[in-house]
Amino acid sequence: MHKTFALVTMVGLTLSGVMASDMTGIIGNIDNAQKTITLNNNIIKVMPHTKIEQDSCGAGWDVSKKFSDLKVGDLVEVDIHYQNNMLIAKEIEIKCQSNRAY
Repeated sequence: MHKTFALVTMVGLTLSGVMASDMTGIIGNIDNAQKTITLNNNIIKVMPHTKIEQDSCGAGWDVSKKFSDLKVGDLVEVDIHYQNNMLIAKEIEIKCQSNRAY
């Protein structure tokens, strides 16, 4: 159900069969060998050129991060494009979580 929801809600720019969109959620799994994260039950490939940042949380500038800084449970917003039956991260922003309900 989540995969269908994500694909249906991926409204964005389409060029030559490439669809671009945003996805927000909590990282459920990280595969270090494949360089992927699982977000909303979708596997997203993280490329060497993927920009990863930590939100400044109102304290100045965002901070550059690496794939190894991502953690299961992080709330992230991912700019993705869909190409060759794969979700690929263009940018990942680790969001602030100070006001979580649980």
